[in-house]
Amino acid sequence: MLIVTDRTLALRCPLCGRLEFHPISLFDFSGHSSMRLRCKCGFEKAILYTKNSKGYFLQLPCLICEEVHIHHFTKQELWADPLLILRCTETDQEVGYLGMDGEVESMVRRKRNDPDSIFNNVGFDDYFVNPQVMFETLNCLHQLAEANKLTCRCGNDRIEIAVFPDKLELRCPVCQSQHTIPAETIDDLKLVKQAQPIVLNEKGFSGLDSSKVHPL
Repeated sequence: MLIVTDRTLALRCPLCGRLEFHPISLFDFSGHSSMRLRCKCGFEKAILYTKNSKGYFLQLPCLICEEVHIHHFTKQELWADPLLILRCTETDQEVGYLGMDGEVESMVRRKRNDPDSIFNNVGFDDYFVNPQVMFETLNCLHQLAEANKLTCRCGNDRIEIAVFPDKLELRCPVCQSQHTIPAETIDDLKLVKQAQPIVLNEKGFSGLDSSKVHPL
C-alpha cells in the first residue's frame, strides 16, 4: 500500500480566531515523538504525537467548548485516509480538518458558505480593529512568556490573556492583578516590543509606560 507522507491540518486559533493551514509530514517525526503547531499569534494550537509510530494522538484546545480534546488515529487513518473530520466531543460540531492538501482546502472552501460553520469568515476577519497589530502583539507576549519575561510581582509566571477587538487584558490568577494593553496602532505595538521584561503589579507594568497601560 502506498502511503502519502504529507498531510494538511486546518484549524482556527482559539485565541485570536485566525484560520491557518499547517503542513504535516511523516518525516517530521524522524527522531522525534511529537510536533507542536503554533498560530502566527504565538498560541500553541495543537500537539501531534506518537508513542510507537503505529498510533497517533492529536491534542488541541477546542474553539467551541474551550476544553482540550485528544483525537486518536491509527497510522493508516492519518497517512492514508484522504480526509479526517475533527469534532468537538461535547457538541459534535466540526472544528477542523486533517488530510490531503486538496481535500482539506476543498472542504474549507465549501464551509465558508455555511453560516453555522466556524470556517465561515463572517465574524472573524473583521473582529479586530487592526488584525496585524493584534497578531504581532500576541506574538510578542507569547515570546516574552516563553522566555520567562512575562510575570507578576507576586511570583506567578502563568499569566492569562483575554483577547478583545482593540485590546488585550492580562490577568494574574494568583493575586487577581489585571491590566489592559491597547492593540490598535503601531505605537501600541512598539510599546509592547520595548517592554522586556513585563512584570504585573498593582500600578500597571514595570516594563511599560504606565500612562498608556491601565489597571482595570
